[in-house]
Amino acid sequence: MTDVFSDKLAQWRAYTATPWGRIRYTVVEEVLRRQCAELGAGLRILDVGGGDGMDAMPLALAGHDVTIVDPSEAWLAEAKRRAAEAGVSLTTLVGGVEELPEGEWDLVLCHFVLHYRPADAGDVRRLAAAVRPGGRLSVMVPNPASMVLRQLVTGGPEAALTELRADTKRAVTFDHDVRKVSMGDLEAELAAAGLRLNGRFGTRIANDLLTDDAAKHDPAYFDRLLELERELCDQEPFVRIAGMYQLVAERPA
Repeated sequence: MTDVFSDKLAQWRAYTATPWGRIRYTVVEEVLRRQCAELGAGLRILDVGGGDGMDAMPLALAGHDVTIVDPSEAWLAEAKRRAAEAGVSLTTLVGGVEELPEGEWDLVLCHFVLHYRPADAGDVRRLAAAVRPGGRLSVMVPNPASMVLRQLVTGGPEAALTELRADTKRAVTFDHDVRKVSMGDLEAELAAAGLRLNGRFGTRIANDLLTDDAAKHDPAYFDRLLELERELCDQEPFVRIAGMYQLVAERPA
């Protein structure tokens, strides 16, 4: 796959500083903290497509042994820089989903990768094979259902219909068309790979239905919005309309 990421690091940094970027990472950090608490201490964690280490850093700070695999040397260099500033160590490897390191891992992450990849690439099967018996895989992608609702509240019924009928979506930050991956389809792939679904989670549930982005920069407003996001992140039916959904599945022991 063509590298659409390496020259977009500055744009990505700007996104992660926005209120909606902070919500995404704060909620996912909490979800992963819960998963690690159930799996145990000193876990071996593999972050596939982990880029600049935004998901990996809290895990490393919690004392886990974290390895990031990513095709972009520039993004891995940023992960190393951030780790050095925080005083923690993590391992970085240049590679993609087809080049996973040998061995089995307690927890494997693959966040915001699969929608950039072909549907028939066999990625979920490869990721599942990297999980130890009793270990878990966390996958995360943008939610096509939320895209329709977002277009409805911002552009009306015609915009929502257009979004509903489209097979791809333009990733604004990386200026690249990505495929849509429904929650049902991804759950089926996990099951076909021999994994058992452990939990469904969502982030940017409320955020993506609120069109007044300026209000989100107010600290008091943001704190309440983040509190709401944390409350909703594992509750049905709200996870079904999240801006991005996260599935955690376990490899049977």
